[in-house]
Amino acid sequence: MVRLTGHGVAVDVHPGWEARMWRPDAAPPAVPGAVVRLANFPLPVTKNTYAAEVADDLRPGDVLVSLVELDPALADRGLYAEQGVPRVRADELDPRALQAAGPGRLGVQRFFSLHGRAFSLYVMAREGPGLEHSLRAMNASLRSLTVGTG
Repeated sequence: MVRLTGHGVAVDVHPGWEARMWRPDAAPPAVPGAVVRLANFPLPVTKNTYAAEVADDLRPGDVLVSLVELDPALADRGLYAEQGVPRVRADELDPRALQAAGPGRLGVQRFFSLHGRAFSLYVMAREGPGLEHSLRAMNASLRSLTVGTG
């Protein structure tokens, strides 16, 4: 596995997966944090936070992850009270959870905190052979997530 690091965030990238990390430009009062994108297919070079533009190109078993850090003032309470990276199961994926709905497309969005930092986890997938295997690889990468100071 390769370890992707930057902006006080590190994650292992499973073999056969691609990853990118950046911090978006945002005007105050926004507090931009790290954005980590993981996919088991070639990633387009875009910086759209949730990558809705790839939805039409998903093949069966494809998974795209957008892990977005939000203002640390949100951490550890309300929507972000859950501690640690959530594990995503196939039965949690729902076509109604997508920004770009379409045949065979599934998704889930979860919120959590890790060491005083608030995150949104958005997963977009396509039904089909290999989806369970892809989710296992995705979860293994997400379990490796560590955060420090940005």
